[in-house]
Amino acid sequence: MNKDKLCLNAAEVSNQTGMSISSIRKLTRCGEIPHIRVGRRILYPVAEIEHWLKSRTIGGAITAKEGDPIEQ
Repeated sequence: MNKDKLCLNAAEVSNQTGMSISSIRKLTRCGEIPHIRVGRRILYPVAEIEHWLKSRTIGGAITAKEGDPIEQ
């Protein structure tokens, strides 16, 4: 993601993630993607978007809930 900016607009999030702008807007309306409203503008904090994407990643590193055994 873009490290120069603190926040991105919907088009920039779309570009960076490969998701469509309409998907970004739908997720925003549903409150599923982190965003802030400044007047009529909707901005997406870069750090929060990165965390949001990582928290929804399936596969990759082995993770387990606390107390659950890790199966390999």
